[in-house]
Amino acid sequence: MKPTTRRTLYALLTVFSLVFAAFIFFNGKNKPAFPELKERTGVLAKDPEWPTVKTNYEKLLQELKAKPEDKKTMLQLAKTFMQEGRVTGNFSYYNKAALDMVDLVLKKDPSHLEAICLKAMTFLSQHRFAEAKELAVKAEQLNPHYSFVYGLLCDANVELGNYPEAVTSADKMVSTRPDIRSYSRVSYLREIHGDVPGAIEAIQMAVSAGYPGAEDKSWSRMVLAHLYEDSNALDKAEEQYQIALTERPDYPFALAGLGKIARYKKDYPKAIEYFEKAKIVMADASFFEALIDLYRLNGQNDKADECTRVTIDALLSDNISAAKDKSLGHYSDMELAQLYVKTNELDKALQHAQAEQQRRPENIDACETLAQVFFKMGKAAEADALLKTALRTNSQKPERLVLAGQVKIALGQQAEGEALVAKGMALKPYMEQ
Repeated sequence: MKPTTRRTLYALLTVFSLVFAAFIFFNGKNKPAFPELKERTGVLAKDPEWPTVKTNYEKLLQELKAKPEDKKTMLQLAKTFMQEGRVTGNFSYYNKAALDMVDLVLKKDPSHLEAICLKAMTFLSQHRFAEAKELAVKAEQLNPHYSFVYGLLCDANVELGNYPEAVTSADKMVSTRPDIRSYSRVSYLREIHGDVPGAIEAIQMAVSAGYPGAEDKSWSRMVLAHLYEDSNALDKAEEQYQIALTERPDYPFALAGLGKIARYKKDYPKAIEYFEKAKIVMADASFFEALIDLYRLNGQNDKADECTRVTIDALLSDNISAAKDKSLGHYSDMELAQLYVKTNELDKALQHAQAEQQRRPENIDACETLAQVFFKMGKAAEADALLKTALRTNSQKPERLVLAGQVKIALGQQAEGEALVAKGMALKPYMEQ
């Protein structure tokens, strides 16, 4: 081969390589990378639903490969991620995955109703309540007859402490579509307003409307059991946890529920066993928080200290992630405040409780948490002012009533305080003061 021919061939090969590389680069750049479905481990990997979940996920990926612009399939994938987050407890990853899919749709169609609703739902999971409400209001403007919109508005308003607005939204939702979701919201609002028998009635309707073994039906049973616990009906609560485990084996919240029952009966080793099983299935912060108390009650202080450290580190990481990038993590200031009360690090507890209460100053739970911190700090007057907000809905939460009574006693209002403590303890005589 002549040198000039060789040089010409090399030049052509170089040009071809550059063109091919550019094609690969730009084609890869424009091709969306869809989030992965993470492999489950442990008990969750044995869930009979898991093979179906994986098959459906692969099917959706194939559909998107054939039709990369298909918005319906993108949203089905977002729903898959959201549900997987609920089942596994890996909300940080799956909320971000769902948002990625929803944002692809909204980039193409900013007024897509279902995409807006799913984004609002994800924001609620991330404790971005004000932003969720903004999206829900936009969705209502697009379609005021879509019942799901009113569920989102109800949830956002509840979390923000706008309870009259939440009631209005729940009424619209249940009149438009009476189902497990609307009955559940009616139940919660009745509980907030002190109508516990009415709350029990509504959540029983939700349970009846659900499909046996479905996660939403099992969760409704958890709500029903909780209401029984707060009504001095421990046997009925335990029955609901057992039924849930029959319908959905190893359901972590039902395992934790039986752990609570064992704790109320002061069977601390049994309670620890249930909560440790629950946290193996799902690493939910509430399970770890319960174990901190149980280890101490059972004389296992080293394990309590280790559990406290691990839980605080995880929640702080989540909180920092949310502060840096709202699409990651979620705000966990309330949980951190409650944990720092347990460790008697009251300055840190105050910092997080105030951050939570400033985000939603009318929410009764946020006000109660900050009141608890002030009371522990010996600031009964500040606690009392916050509890007026926390009790304005006539809430009959036993722990809240006892705290309010203790604050009144500290302020010298002995008779009123003792009456509140007695009322709370009558509703839940097995709780620790």
